[in-house]
Amino acid sequence: MFASLAVPALLLAPFAAIQIADAEPVEMLAYRMETFAEFGQAAVISPRAQQQLKNSGIMQGPLPSTASATGSIKRAGVVSRILERMMQRRKAAGLPPAPETPPVPVFTGPSHQEIMRNVTGVFLTSGSAGRAQFLDDTMRDVKAAGGNAIIIDVKGSRVYFSTDASLANQYELVQPMYDLPAIIEKAHAEGLYVMGRLIAVKDDGITSRAPETLVRHPVSNAVLSYGWIDPSNELALQYNREVICSLAKMGIDEINLDYIRFSTANFGALKVWTGQEKAEKVRKFVEMTRATIDECGPKTLFGMSSYAILGWNYPVNLETLGQDIVAFAPMVDIISPMAYPATFTSPEYYVPGRNPGSRMYWLVYRTMTGYQELLGPEHSKKIRPWIQGYGVTTQNMKDQMQALTDAGVCGFQVWSAGNNYAPTYAAMPSFRRPENCAAM
Repeated sequence: MFASLAVPALLLAPFAAIQIADAEPVEMLAYRMETFAEFGQAAVISPRAQQQLKNSGIMQGPLPSTASATGSIKRAGVVSRILERMMQRRKAAGLPPAPETPPVPVFTGPSHQEIMRNVTGVFLTSGSAGRAQFLDDTMRDVKAAGGNAIIIDVKGSRVYFSTDASLANQYELVQPMYDLPAIIEKAHAEGLYVMGRLIAVKDDGITSRAPETLVRHPVSNAVLSYGWIDPSNELALQYNREVICSLAKMGIDEINLDYIRFSTANFGALKVWTGQEKAEKVRKFVEMTRATIDECGPKTLFGMSSYAILGWNYPVNLETLGQDIVAFAPMVDIISPMAYPATFTSPEYYVPGRNPGSRMYWLVYRTMTGYQELLGPEHSKKIRPWIQGYGVTTQNMKDQMQALTDAGVCGFQVWSAGNNYAPTYAAMPSFRRPENCAAM
């Protein structure tokens, strides 16, 4: 999970509140309440409307004058879920079914894609996600700091959740660390977006069980990268396809591919392929992921993590990585450059007095603007980077977040392998989304 290669060369803040008037039928009141909640929108409810809802038995408990959302954000299927819940409440209250289906409201707010750019959250290892109290504390702290997401390791050398994926079970690579459906349900109830981080090409689990999946010389068949799959290998693709399908069916909000590239450790041996040839192999994995999500859970977004250095020198680093983010951009929903200042080891990347702001600020800012130039206006809207949450102070975090604001970036994920986020939580309330972000 490193950002740069030294090779030369949801609950989101509410929309403007919707007025719920006195004259609407009670079914419509409930329907509108829950519909807006699904999109993170607040509803201002008149006193008479509150009484109608209370008397109907559809809504239980006290209703504040402004009800905020606690639902997850979904691309589709909102109406059917709301109507089903509404009918269940009516039945439980001894009321007859609604005489007619309320009309679908016209949603004129920001697009689904725009909303997803505004996600801000922190990463949890599989072990941390499996510790109930730690997970609860993280959800609480993220929300208190103004965040709205958690990112969980779902697959590395093992699959960390229970799944019916046949190859993962056949090769005994399923090692459940937590109850993923329960975590998703709980997070959604808290208004939090759930991402699964899936390590793609670096996988010594499947390569140890099925050595034919290893990266091999095209002529001699010698292994070129131990612990790394050939991303175009059909068996490796099927293994990952089944895991990704399982995740999408569970209703996870986003699957983020990490290590979706070739190894940098043995560049000389891997020069048997050009950068474009490597990219064609990686493309097979990206295409498989896109198709699998579309088939198994089209509400799930597809994100991918990428090297920060690509935003500084694309051609040279493409040769090493095969991570052709420009070619892959049309297939993904979210692009996450790993903009960790600590990984820019050469002093030439930041020169005090020549480059504005602090080192933390400049390296994040320059990575974002480099990516924006690389991707162009259409796909640069998909940028939601990783920023550095390890070895930092609160001011370091504020500087990184200010860089994102100044670069016009709407959200971020914070990486700390130790899952220590005190400086992050202290800094997050200072983050201000730029004017170009969707109004929340």
